[in-house]
Amino acid sequence: MKNRYLPILLLCLFVSTVTVGQEIKIPKRILEDSTYQAMLREEAKRRLENQLKWRTMMDTLNSDSLTILDAQRLKLTELPDLTRFGRIKTIRLQSNDLETIPLELLKADSLTHLHLDQNKFTKIKFPRNTSVKVLTMTQNRITIIPRSIRKLKNLKVLDLESNNIQNIPRFLVHMDSLEELNLNFNELQLSKKSFRRLKKIKKLSLGGNKLQSLPENVSDLKRVTHLNLGRNQLSCLPASLVKLRNLEQIVCYKNNFNTFPDVLTKMPSLVEIDLYYNNIETLPTELGQLKSLKRLFLSYNKIQSLPDSLGALTALRYLYVHNNRLTVFPHWVASHPQLQRVGFGKNRIINLPDLNGMKSLTDLDVQANLIDRFPWELLDKEGMELLILKDNDFKLTNEEMEELKSREAELDAKGFRIVF
Repeated sequence: MKNRYLPILLLCLFVSTVTVGQEIKIPKRILEDSTYQAMLREEAKRRLENQLKWRTMMDTLNSDSLTILDAQRLKLTELPDLTRFGRIKTIRLQSNDLETIPLELLKADSLTHLHLDQNKFTKIKFPRNTSVKVLTMTQNRITIIPRSIRKLKNLKVLDLESNNIQNIPRFLVHMDSLEELNLNFNELQLSKKSFRRLKKIKKLSLGGNKLQSLPENVSDLKRVTHLNLGRNQLSCLPASLVKLRNLEQIVCYKNNFNTFPDVLTKMPSLVEIDLYYNNIETLPTELGQLKSLKRLFLSYNKIQSLPDSLGALTALRYLYVHNNRLTVFPHWVASHPQLQRVGFGKNRIINLPDLNGMKSLTDLDVQANLIDRFPWELLDKEGMELLILKDNDFKLTNEEMEELKSREAELDAKGFRIVF
């Protein structure tokens, strides 16, 4: 293949995976290239062939045999009459060019899961239906949450990620069955009314909305157990967050926190804290009070040390502190009874203690540090699955390197992968 075709092939691959609705500016010289035009024609031909195969299959299927209607990635602009299929439970119409969908198809009493992601819906009218439990409409062109969604009386999961929604409608508070709501990557403008209308939601995702602050009445989210605030512009959390007594998981990935949010140290119900990609330099000793905490994700910050109080977190299973500024491997980690996965890669750690006493340890990542002692004892540790040691200052002889290489296959056969 000539080199001049490579950029065109790469562009075609990019276009085929780009988010729906995202504007792409293709250079004029590529648009006019005969090879590119031929590829577009071939793609259109393949799409038409797939559509024809699917329509033929629909025409020949027994009306009682179809429970899953799968028409993904066909680039359909409209649907044929499918009302003769009376037992459909799941409809999958992702990655098409649909702007409307027949109401009759949505009335089926058997229908429980409806997936309309990556289409061209700007609005949609739902009929009354008590069987639908899950509705996903990610990556469309929706600006207002359709009021007719309230007719889906038993809806539990609503996923509207990557649309253009600005406001939380009043009717959501009256949807008693709705438990999970995903509004990541929209254009939300939150107010006190917003949280009042979300007080029945258990799993709430508000990531990627450029939020700079949260309304003080965040305490109105009385039932929330999982709260995703990732990829926003938050630098602090309201003190009223402490009133969320059911909150177990909070995600503040990629925000603007310079200090660890103190309010989180006062929430004993927390099981997971995710503060990846912030600018935190120190951790409060009070963090050791969270006795229910199982997963602590602090990678990609500026943390220089971990307080000894974290040793009191006896429920802790996962501890990830990659890409920080640690120079000392915490002594309490070596005797922790429950830690399974430990990540300290890409820091400045010099010494690695003997970790063979960590009964629960399965995964350890200490790559790209300054460690000079090779942890031979871990090669024989029961239960180990992954050990990442590359890019350290190990002083290994040729004989030791040969031993490692000879044991690599043996360890791999036992389900233990070592990277050195």
